[in-house]
Amino acid sequence: MTRPAFRFALRPRLARAAAVGLLAALALLSGCSKKTPTEPGGPAHAWLGLAPNPAPGESLNAVLLTLRSTGVNLFYQYTPWDSFETAPGVYRTSLLSQLVSGVRSLGGATYVNLVIVDTNRRRLPADIAGLAFDDPALVSRLDRLVDSVLAVARRQPLLALALGNEVDVYFSQHAAEFPAFLSLYQREVGRIHSALHGLPVGISTTWDGASGSRSAWADPLNAASDLAIYTYYPFQDGTDFLHRPPSTYATDVAAMRARNPGKPYALQEVGYSSSAVNAGSDSLQADFVRRFRTHVAGSLASDLLFADWFLYTDLPAAAVDTLIAYYGFDTPGFRAYLGNLGLRHADGTPKPGWSAWVNP
Repeated sequence: MTRPAFRFALRPRLARAAAVGLLAALALLSGCSKKTPTEPGGPAHAWLGLAPNPAPGESLNAVLLTLRSTGVNLFYQYTPWDSFETAPGVYRTSLLSQLVSGVRSLGGATYVNLVIVDTNRRRLPADIAGLAFDDPALVSRLDRLVDSVLAVARRQPLLALALGNEVDVYFSQHAAEFPAFLSLYQREVGRIHSALHGLPVGISTTWDGASGSRSAWADPLNAASDLAIYTYYPFQDGTDFLHRPPSTYATDVAAMRARNPGKPYALQEVGYSSSAVNAGSDSLQADFVRRFRTHVAGSLASDLLFADWFLYTDLPAAAVDTLIAYYGFDTPGFRAYLGNLGLRHADGTPKPGWSAWVNP
């Protein structure tokens, strides 16, 4: 089956709430920080992220301080086009600028995915949602959208910019649209390079797809990119979200490195469920976390630019239901996967995976 993948703040309303909450927390924390802002590209080693969702009753600023103390220095900002452009030509650039500035004040860097296609759907504004990817009206609107983000990036440098999330899934279902999208993507990469030299540009695909049946869409996009960006949840092919053993991690990341020689790669999302329904467990998740942390700590940014673990805290049942409705897909394995990716239980009590994160 085709597995929809997942990230924090999928729906626009959730993305806005997460961004506003993060901005408030950063405003509180930046005044306490004694660190000077860190320009992206500073550390020699890979940047490390962990999606910072609090448990009920827990403040986001407390979570950020905790994660920062464990070496986290990357924030991944998921930014769907139809959420960022609130009306034709009107963009949420002020919020984005404040977020990036706040992250930098804590010595961190921001990776932005400006999402045109998200896994199994388009994320275009309603008035152009039905246009082809080579329609001049859509192309012009995308130019202006990208330019609005580049205006932010000139003032507040980004670590990297992507233009789609897990797009191999969508184009495996809409193959006729791919040639126009590839041309559009190549055009935007060229424009970004001309406008802001040194900003790495890529597009996210699933590792399962890029290394398997959806490589026909992933490979041409990665060839046009500065880096290959993957989401990585190691599942067994043809199962209801059953994990492979943690020991497969080293083989998988070696294959990622080899697939696009001469380019860095990045892990936009990495996760491993602790649920037995997914052939996981607390101990298996902790084993996988240790392998992830050891790998990231030993990687240069010139090879692995960044890696972002998903998720800090398990999602409550209501949030899982929301995501099931978003995808229009529900199986026992998918539901267990969505609800058990955190390093802590939904009430904030730690799993062994959190201990493995803190002491890899």
